[in-house]
Amino acid sequence: MPSKSGAPLSSRLITTTTLAIVSLLTLSGCTRGTAPSAQGADAGLRLAETTEYSSLHPLDWPFGITSKFYDGLVEIGVDGVLEPGLAASMPTANDDLTTWTVPLVDGVTFSDGSDFDADDVVALYDAVRDPEVKSWLAADYELISEVRAEDPQTVVFDLNQPYAAFPSLLTLGIPAAEALGGAIETSSLARTPDGTGPYELVEWRDGESMTLAAKSDWWGGAIEVDRIDIAFVPDENARVQRLSAGDIDGAQLSPRAAEALGGTAGLDIVVNPSGDFRAISLPQGLPFFEDPQVRIALNLAVNRDELVEGLLDGHGQAISSPITSAQGEAYDAEVQFAFDAERAAEMLDEAGWVLGADGIRAKDNTPFAFTLMYFAEDSLRRDIAQAFASSMSQLGIQVKLKAVDRPTAIATMAENAFVLGGGDRPYDADTQVYRMLSSDFAEYDANDPYSNPSGYANADVDALLTQARTSTDSEARATLYRELQRQQVEDPAMVSLFSLEHTYIARDMEQWNGTASVVEPHEHGVSWGPWWNVEEWTR
Repeated sequence: MPSKSGAPLSSRLITTTTLAIVSLLTLSGCTRGTAPSAQGADAGLRLAETTEYSSLHPLDWPFGITSKFYDGLVEIGVDGVLEPGLAASMPTANDDLTTWTVPLVDGVTFSDGSDFDADDVVALYDAVRDPEVKSWLAADYELISEVRAEDPQTVVFDLNQPYAAFPSLLTLGIPAAEALGGAIETSSLARTPDGTGPYELVEWRDGESMTLAAKSDWWGGAIEVDRIDIAFVPDENARVQRLSAGDIDGAQLSPRAAEALGGTAGLDIVVNPSGDFRAISLPQGLPFFEDPQVRIALNLAVNRDELVEGLLDGHGQAISSPITSAQGEAYDAEVQFAFDAERAAEMLDEAGWVLGADGIRAKDNTPFAFTLMYFAEDSLRRDIAQAFASSMSQLGIQVKLKAVDRPTAIATMAENAFVLGGGDRPYDADTQVYRMLSSDFAEYDANDPYSNPSGYANADVDALLTQARTSTDSEARATLYRELQRQQVEDPAMVSLFSLEHTYIARDMEQWNGTASVVEPHEHGVSWGPWWNVEEWTR
C-alpha cells in the first residue's frame, strides 16, 4: 500500500571538562524515572521524553506527539519538504492566492470508527479561529474568511488576503468533528485523542509514562513498530544512565552528552537540522534599545561561532536574523554580523553611552543595565544567558540574569530581555519570521507574548514581509527574504545567535529500513529525531 507521500512504505526511510562528560556516563546517584513497560525486541520501542506533555489537543500542541495520533492535510516529509497528508494532492490556489482548494483522501476513518470527510476539516479550521476555543494559534488563521465543504471530498479555503505560504498552515492534526468543541482546557481531546493518525493512546500515567499502540487498520499502511512506550525523564543524566543500561532505546540529549554516548554499546547519534533558533530579545520600551546603532553594537559584540562550538559542540549554525538555512533559497549565508567587539564599543561611544568611573556605560544619568530572563529549567538558555552577559560586561553593559517560570516571562516580556526560542513553523520563511518582525505584533499582548517580543517596528521590513507573503513567484519571494536579512543587519530587532541541530541517541538503528532525515521545528523530542516517521519503518 502506498505511504502518505505516495512512495512504497519499504522505500522511505561550552567548553567543558572531560570529567563532566564522563560523569554523564557513570552517574550513579540520580533518581531513575519509572521505566516504560518492557517489550520484546520485535514488539516496539522504549523511549525517554524530556518533559511530560501538557495536552494532546491538536490546537494546543500542533507539532510533536500529536503527530502520532493525528494526520494533517499537509505533512512534513523527508528533509522538511511539505507533502500531501489527508490531502489527496497539494493544495492549489487561484491566480491571486486568495482561494485554496484541497481534495481529500477517501476511505479514512478516525479512532472512534467514524469516517473522515470535508466536514471534519471545516470544523477544525473554524475552531482554531473561534475565540471561545482559546487556541494560541488563532492569529495565524485570521486571514481565513471562510472554510467550506464543496463536497464530502473537497474543502475550499477563502482568504481575506493573498497568502503564498498557506499550505504551511495546513499541518494541523484533524480530529473527528464530533469530538471537537468548546475551550481547549475543557476538551476531551486534551486527554483522549480521536484522530486518523497511526497510533492510539493506550495508557497515560501522569508524571511517569505514556503507551501508544499502532492501529491495525491505519490508512497509511501496515505498521511494524506496533508499540511505543514513552517514559518522562526530565533529568538528562538519568536519560544517559538509562540508555547506557539498556533500559530505553532512545532519547533526545544535548549535543555534548550525545557526542559522549554515541558509538557505545549499539547506541547511535542521530542529528537532524532544524529551523529552531535562539536569540536575545531587545525590548524597545527600554531607552538603550530604541537606537538601532546600539542594537547593532550588541550584535557585533557576540562571537556566534564561539557559542556554536562551545555550547552546541558544533551542532548549529551562526545566524544574524530569524531566517535560517531551513528556509532554503530565502536564506543568505553571507549576510552576517562579524564579531567585532572593538567596533561595538566605538558605536556605543558614538551613541552617547560612555563608560563611567564604575565601569558601567551611561547616558543622561541612565546606566546601561537591564535584566535578561531565561527559563529556569532550560540549561541551554541558561548557558546562553551567561555567555551573553559576559560579552556585554566587556563592553561596560550590566546584565542581571534572572531564571524565571513561564508566567513570569510572559508578564514581564515587554520590560526585560529574554532568551528567545523560535522556529515553531520553519517550513516557509513567512511562518518563520512574520510574527517575530511584523509591527502588527509590536504592541505587547499577554495572550501572545512571544510574537515580536522586542516590540520592533520598521516600515521597510513590514513592506518586505507583505510583498513576500502575497507574491505568487517563489524566486521573487526568496529575493525579498534575502533583502529582509540585509535589513536586519542594518536595523536588527534582536540579537539572533544560532540555529540548532537537534541531537538524539538511538539504539540499533541499523535493523530498520525507512529511517530518514527531517528538518525539525522548535518542538523536538521523541516524536521527532529518528522516530519522526516510525510508522513507516520496516525490517
